[in-house]
Amino acid sequence: MQHLYSSLSLELLAIFIVLQSFVVSYLVIPRIIAIVRIKNLMDNPNQRSSHKEKTPTMGGVAFFASLLSSLYFLQGHDTQGLSLSLVIGLLILFYIGIKDDLVGVTPKTKIIGQILAFVFVMDSSELSIDTFNGFLGIYDLPLWFSYSLGVFIIISIVNAYNLIDGINGSASMVGIMIFSIFSFIFYQTKDYYFVLLSLSVIGCLLAFLRYNISKKMGIFMGDTGSLLIGFIIGVCALRFLNLPVERLEAANIKYYNKFVLIFIILFIPFVDTMRVFLIRVLKHRSPFFADRNHIHHIMIDYMGLSHIQASLLLALFNLLAFVFFYVANLYISTISLFVIFVLFVIATTLLVFYYNRSFAVRRNKQRIQRILDQTPIGRKKKRKH
Repeated sequence: MQHLYSSLSLELLAIFIVLQSFVVSYLVIPRIIAIVRIKNLMDNPNQRSSHKEKTPTMGGVAFFASLLSSLYFLQGHDTQGLSLSLVIGLLILFYIGIKDDLVGVTPKTKIIGQILAFVFVMDSSELSIDTFNGFLGIYDLPLWFSYSLGVFIIISIVNAYNLIDGINGSASMVGIMIFSIFSFIFYQTKDYYFVLLSLSVIGCLLAFLRYNISKKMGIFMGDTGSLLIGFIIGVCALRFLNLPVERLEAANIKYYNKFVLIFIILFIPFVDTMRVFLIRVLKHRSPFFADRNHIHHIMIDYMGLSHIQASLLLALFNLLAFVFFYVANLYISTISLFVIFVLFVIATTLLVFYYNRSFAVRRNKQRIQRILDQTPIGRKKKRKH
């Protein structure tokens, strides 16, 4: 049966992969919701939550089922035997994610799991970054450095993606945009396995989004979902960074510009994570201290946007940033592109800080005014008006 699907044209197989991934997630999620409610395995709101009622979690279970079915049908385009390695890596993260959603695990345990997941894919020639081709004067990389770099990239991306999963729709919409960009690039570089892999994730995220934003059938992806999706993003990022010169040229990307473009593809997770880590360190807190300083929290707390509005705005901003830098990459040097990137990050960060501070000051004034209104003098002034 698998050979039948591998014989389909790329276009038909792409449509099939998206549809089957969507259908699997769409059918599995209601069953997850029912089981979670019966077992009372709900996510309870706290002071930093963006929801007010108990909500089912572990939507990532549907992602796992969807990705496994997709990987089965992708074997015809898997020339390096990567699918089996991905399945093992996903199994490890699925176990850790389920355990974290049920009873909680330490950050150390999560990182160990992410490293183990990487171990099973690190020997793939499609993912191993073994040369910089003269970037910063560096050519061939030692094996230990190549593996260390891969571990760092996977851990950074998985945790950055996990951190943007704070409001309904944010992780799924930004994820859909990221994988849309990857599928666009990989199609031009003729990396059809990664095109189909990206499309399979888009399919399951679209199905999840329908429930994630629903008031009656709401569900969160949980760490089960964010770990799995973050891992696939990391794998696609490693493949992008490992693309040879001729493949990148086919996608109209200058070789050295890929080091800037990967940050742009992951712009929202990257900037948000760096920003909140900086804030926490400046406040002498652990970088992993939970708070409401994320961009999505600022957008709903201070700007008054709904979850859907904030999530859509973040996803569109990520897309527009990529379009701008992708076009700029065609006309300017790597150094110029890097300078513009740094200025862009600084400007975006300062803009968020400005809105955060402005709305915080306004909120404090309103709080003080409400307190004053409760005093005898305040009530007297109200009666006069």
